[in-house]
Amino acid sequence: MDKRELRSKALEMRKNISVKNRVLASGLITEKLKSLEIIKSSKTIMSYMPYGNEADVLSFNKWVLDQGKELCIPRVTDSKYMDAVKVNDIENGLVSGHFGIAEPEKSVSPVNPDEIDVILVPGVAFDLSGNRLGHGKGYYDRFLSRCSDRVFTIGVAYSFQIFDSIPADAHDKKLKALITEDEFFVF
Repeated sequence: MDKRELRSKALEMRKNISVKNRVLASGLITEKLKSLEIIKSSKTIMSYMPYGNEADVLSFNKWVLDQGKELCIPRVTDSKYMDAVKVNDIENGLVSGHFGIAEPEKSVSPVNPDEIDVILVPGVAFDLSGNRLGHGKGYYDRFLSRCSDRVFTIGVAYSFQIFDSIPADAHDKKLKALITEDEFFVF
């Protein structure tokens, strides 16, 4: 199966998750994230604002702020790039950005990617070799290519988003870990 076919299949599966199952799985993912030693010891965490039926990490984002950690959220800058911006409140100060996803206002300066300890990476499909298939625009791959190797990247997915194998190109960035409602995998 090529990337286009796999993306279509995985998006259809994600689209069909029930609200009940999405809420349950997202809650389990959030609790697992909060218990990870890498999260507990991190100062700066880049998360995301959920889009469509992605795993909902909003309560995790609030928890990060409540712990006194720095929270970064992606902001799309143009048709190819995104940056990471520190936020103090995920309910205020965000605007509807590209694709209708909440993101920090343009007036706020981005952070240096090397300041980030952990990045939560959403996606459409994943495998257990660290490969990730996104929506096909390349924003995360380009952003991750600007990060140092010390940054710990964690894919966030429902267990049904894991496939035996994901087609990967040379420019695709492998993840260091993957978390679902059922398990935490380190690659």
